[in-house]
Amino acid sequence: MSAQVLETGRFRLRPLSRPDPADRALYCALYSSAAVMARIMPPLSPAAAERLYARAIDWARSDTPGHRFWIIDARDDDAPIGVAGYLRNGAEAEIGVLLVEPWWNRGVSSETFVPLIAHGFERMGLSLICAERPDDDHARVIDRLLGRFGFVRAPERASAVGQCRWELPRSAWSTRRDGV
Repeated sequence: MSAQVLETGRFRLRPLSRPDPADRALYCALYSSAAVMARIMPPLSPAAAERLYARAIDWARSDTPGHRFWIIDARDDDAPIGVAGYLRNGAEAEIGVLLVEPWWNRGVSSETFVPLIAHGFERMGLSLICAERPDDDHARVIDRLLGRFGFVRAPERASAVGQCRWELPRSAWSTRRDGV
């Protein structure tokens, strides 16, 4: 299932589905930035970021449910400011957002998660959306961000020691969305 354009009051999320030099430059710059990747994983080499970009395009072209990525554009000037995406594993997927530094701490993730989560459950058919990061002082910031959407900590399911995992099952999201 392909991704669709998602919109919020301030942002437009365009599916990363075709090669574009500007999108490639943004994607590769984010994934190879030490500052951007500091709390996620080691930054990729420029060559590895290029390969990952090419794979993201291939995933988007596939009809098979899988990883999906969007370029985040600021609606006021159409400037690309980041990448959002899902790394899918069966009926579960990890959600994430990478932003250029001027857009840090400006509520982008809070705003873009609304349509991303809905898309994950409604269009991608996910049963669980998760996030995983190092369990450090920054994890408290992630707690506040994800808690708004109903995610709960599930450290026992983290992929490695020192990581924290947050999970949002479809049933919990549906209950919150429906106001039950």
